[in-house]
Amino acid sequence: MNVDHTRGKTLGWLGLFAAASLLLSSQAQAGAYGLAVNELSNFRITTSAGALSLAGANRNASDSAFFEGGVAVNPRAVNTGPTANADVLQVCSGSGCASLPQNNYAPSTSSTLEFSRGDARAFGNMLTATGSTVLAVSEAQRNTVGAASAMAGDTLTGSVNLTLSSAGFITFSFMGRRDLRTSVTELGDKSNVSIMDIFNISCNTASPASCLSRATADGVLFQFAPDGDASNGSDINGNHTLGSRDPFSLNMTAGTNDPATSRAFTNGPAQFSLTSNFALPAGSYTLNFSKSTRTDIVVIEPLAVPEPGTLFLLGTGLAALAFTRRRQPK
Repeated sequence: MNVDHTRGKTLGWLGLFAAASLLLSSQAQAGAYGLAVNELSNFRITTSAGALSLAGANRNASDSAFFEGGVAVNPRAVNTGPTANADVLQVCSGSGCASLPQNNYAPSTSSTLEFSRGDARAFGNMLTATGSTVLAVSEAQRNTVGAASAMAGDTLTGSVNLTLSSAGFITFSFMGRRDLRTSVTELGDKSNVSIMDIFNISCNTASPASCLSRATADGVLFQFAPDGDASNGSDINGNHTLGSRDPFSLNMTAGTNDPATSRAFTNGPAQFSLTSNFALPAGSYTLNFSKSTRTDIVVIEPLAVPEPGTLFLLGTGLAALAFTRRRQPK
């Protein structure tokens, strides 16, 4: 038996085995993370004259979380009156939920947790001096192949009648903060987060006859959609005063599928306000209030990227096998 032939063949297979082992061990860990925090405090609706009252509405705070491969929790909701509290306990799905304390909205720092969670809360009365606090949080993280999503929101639903006892200007004001973060560890993994806040006053069948003359085609008198542009007061109808404030956008989406382009938009707390530039006649109007957060992440099968040393071992092993094959006795 040819000793050199046997030794070369053995070295060739060892080289291939070592290369394969390095390929597997050098495979990067896949992962995606997303966080969306949208919080308003001292949210107030005021008028320059008379008094305001709210009736005929439900305050709906709801959230949901979904984790592929785990237990879905979708949705949870609490309905109360327009000036009452609506507290939805945090919902969470996935292997990391036990390690997440309630009301902890700092981004996760663990590399082993996999979870999705949502939390929606609303406290206080938006027609009083202290106003209300409204919080919506969604967060998700995965380190294995699959998807996760979370949503949270707060709305006023039903026939929301805002009544002015006498003619006056209307002002929305609040302290707001936001925290949006997206990141992935492998090219192709996806992370998307969004926040949205919209408040408007529109005409209804019980509104004064002059209401529609001031409104848009769909009956909206003025609408506050915070976009970070104080020059327009964030009112889609152009109805605002010079004193309106709008420090940063509370209506935005952020996402990434590239490890080199993680996104972070963190602001607050900062004062927001919008005042109508005309006095609304006394009477009944419809108030629309909506805020939400959403987080969606997807982790795909990571690709192995050979390092130079791995390629050298692979080439050496193949060369050794080819050499012994040429020298094999006929």
